[in-house]
Amino acid sequence: MATEIDRKNIKGVTWPKQNRSVHTFEKLLESAQTILQRSGLEALNSNAIADDAGVTAPVFYRYFEDKYALLAVLGHRLTDAQNELYEAAARLTASQDMRSRDQFEKASFKLLSDTYKLTAAFTGSHALLISLRALPELSDIRLTGNDEMAKVGGNSLRKMRPNLSMKDATERARVSIELGYSVIEMLLEVPSMSRKRVLERTNKAVMAVFFDG
Repeated sequence: MATEIDRKNIKGVTWPKQNRSVHTFEKLLESAQTILQRSGLEALNSNAIADDAGVTAPVFYRYFEDKYALLAVLGHRLTDAQNELYEAAARLTASQDMRSRDQFEKASFKLLSDTYKLTAAFTGSHALLISLRALPELSDIRLTGNDEMAKVGGNSLRKMRPNLSMKDATERARVSIELGYSVIEMLLEVPSMSRKRVLERTNKAVMAVFFDG
């Protein structure tokens, strides 16, 4: 899967160029996702990944300095996909010139639902989200991405509430982003909960952050 992140300078990653190398690179990533999905972050190490991919440990180290480098690639792929949804929703909000809170609330709920579906479909996403939040080696991926999207969300919110300062609007957007991702992580951890009901309640909280006060 070739993505924009292939051109990012991720520390400790040697990007493949030949088709055969690309296949091996992707197989290592897929194996890591399988291990994350099946056994969690604690079970993930270079030997386990190489074994699952059917290659030797030296082959793993041909592309990745360590497991954190591999997790960084997966982290960028997931957060980039999430951010694409967020940016598309912001562009749609701007193009439709939304002026009512009801319109904005419906668009926000759709974004929450779509982000949950995308995240749930990404193999190993729950363990990966934990790693992005808990591991110092990876935390910048989440923080930088959320900072960028908060600016996008702040600009979108100011179209609805032009009286807000950019700082205030960006802070509100950042709170809403953190709230949404926290709830998505919870839903992945506790699948017995009603996804629709939880996301509806979360969206009400997001609306309060955006419009109250």
